[in-house]
Amino acid sequence: MKKRTIIAIAIVISISVLGIVFTQLFWVKKSLDLKGKQFDNSIRIALKSVINQLMEIKNDSVFQEHLYKLSCRKVKLDVTDFVMPSTLDSLMHEEMNSMGMTDNYYYGIYNKLNDRFATGHLGNKSKELLKSPYQYSIASIFKPGNYYLTAYFPTKTSIVLRQMEIWLLLSVFFIVIVIISFVFVILTILQQKKLSELKTDFINNMTHEFKTPLATTSLAAEMLLRPEVTSKKEKVNKYVKVIIDENQRLKNHVEQVLEISSLENGKKDYNFKETDIHELVKLVVKRFELHLKEKNINLTLKLDATRHTIKANTTEIINVIFNLLDNAIKYSPSNTRILIKTRNSKSGIFLSIRDKGIGIRPEHHKDVFKNLFRVPTGNIHEVRGFGLGLYYVKNVIDYHHGYIELDSQPGRGSTFDIFLPFNNKIT
Repeated sequence: MKKRTIIAIAIVISISVLGIVFTQLFWVKKSLDLKGKQFDNSIRIALKSVINQLMEIKNDSVFQEHLYKLSCRKVKLDVTDFVMPSTLDSLMHEEMNSMGMTDNYYYGIYNKLNDRFATGHLGNKSKELLKSPYQYSIASIFKPGNYYLTAYFPTKTSIVLRQMEIWLLLSVFFIVIVIISFVFVILTILQQKKLSELKTDFINNMTHEFKTPLATTSLAAEMLLRPEVTSKKEKVNKYVKVIIDENQRLKNHVEQVLEISSLENGKKDYNFKETDIHELVKLVVKRFELHLKEKNINLTLKLDATRHTIKANTTEIINVIFNLLDNAIKYSPSNTRILIKTRNSKSGIFLSIRDKGIGIRPEHHKDVFKNLFRVPTGNIHEVRGFGLGLYYVKNVIDYHHGYIELDSQPGRGSTFDIFLPFNNKIT
């Protein structure tokens, strides 16, 4: 999939997700506004109900007689004579309880001309009560009509939210699901694109690695058919050796691919036995003597581990050392140095291979152990490979219950440190 196509898909999906999110938020806001209006209407109905009940009490004959007796004793009746505080408290609590609110609300009766409260449950919310939108005149109960019944609800927002709690949680849940799905799809597309590129590189590299020995073998075979060559034993031996070497090279490539396939399918069968790491290092170094001479690389062995025998699969550990040393030589310039050293810890042995090659950028340190990954090397095209070596190394070390670490900087070389425990059991 082309980069432009991926960008176009990401843009379309992003717009779609944003559209869904904004639409959902719009309807949530609309629902909150509607619930807010329903709450306002409920409060207004409750306050009007309180005023109507106060009117009924006022018009009651018993209460009228009570007012008449008061007027005989007092020069002038005030609002608390018509609206007794205890009665107001009782009616307000009854109405609020019917709405499911048992506390955290305030109310009172005040004179609108001087903003003075006559009675009520004020707390420290006098200013809020004066500005409250829930205000109704009680002129029908007490005249002149300057007195108003007011109420204030500091937790109105939380009350409305609680009423919509389930729907809000569901909305948030589905929005998060949509966003996570979007991110997952984009990451999957990018991962598939990267995997496709890795596989393409792998096929290209494999074609090159197979084509070169095949071409060399074919050329050597053609040379052996020429009479001027067959008559000379030295030339025959030379071309036969070329064919054998190139066939061995092809065999190594095929075995490497098959090894990785066995590891990934979990079909690899390890046979652990007593293995001398120092002997294996020397064996592998001997195989690279010719390559070292060709590039004039000075290889130093510093095998300081006093205990260097562990339980391991000998063949696989040889392949591990072979892969790491092969990389050290391939990515090192001529006339440089490579150091291989060992040391002990209480539970195992450390094997370190250090080169003075091109190095690896820190951002690639974790990726080098991934399947098919090859470090970008700029204009260096002569170094070929499948991107399987370090992935194979990591899997073998993990199976031996050890670990591998990389310390590298561009231009300064690389150091691969391997730890292998003394005792291993097949799991």
